[in-house]
Amino acid sequence: MLKLYYNPGSCSLASHAALEEAGLPYEAELIDLTQNAQFSDAYRQKNPWARVPALQIGDDVLTENIAILNHIAELVPEKALLPTEGLARARALEWLALLSSTVHVAFRPIFRPGRLAETAEGQKDVAATGLNSLKSVLALLDERLGKGPYVLGDKFSLCDPYLFVFVFWARRPILEGKLDPLPNLDAFAERMRARPSISAALAQEGLA
Repeated sequence: MLKLYYNPGSCSLASHAALEEAGLPYEAELIDLTQNAQFSDAYRQKNPWARVPALQIGDDVLTENIAILNHIAELVPEKALLPTEGLARARALEWLALLSSTVHVAFRPIFRPGRLAETAEGQKDVAATGLNSLKSVLALLDERLGKGPYVLGDKFSLCDPYLFVFVFWARRPILEGKLDPLPNLDAFAERMRARPSISAALAQEGLA
């Protein structure tokens, strides 16, 4: 049995939706980041990095969305949830890496300025600079996605729930009225919400 450790609405939502898409039996355990549950001794024994997601596979624990999404896809090869060879495989990895290392990081100055500056004034400056950077990243994403309908073109892949996480974040109240129009990303998010795997994961996390 697989066991996913998650926090509602965090980047672990991508792995949560992927498990639903794969149709694999799994358990889900809440790690409440608002209560610093990620720093508990019990959880740090499973994931010393004290982050979500983590996926327990028997006696092993896998961390990081890119690794977890790839493993889930490999468990159900008949569903072709990620390309397996050639340029198509490289393109999927390119997107996953972009989402993890560039897009995710772009939200940090907005959501957690205290990690980047100590004073209130410094945090305000970090958030302002970060907002400009985030707007550029999202605008480029909107352009690159185009009409989709999916990240890799005409076929759904596990890149899609990962991108959905960040569009979901972009529509949080803290960013309301601060971003430029993102028509392609918003249309993409609506398509994702209509997908049973995404809606199921959102419902289980209390976000539907």
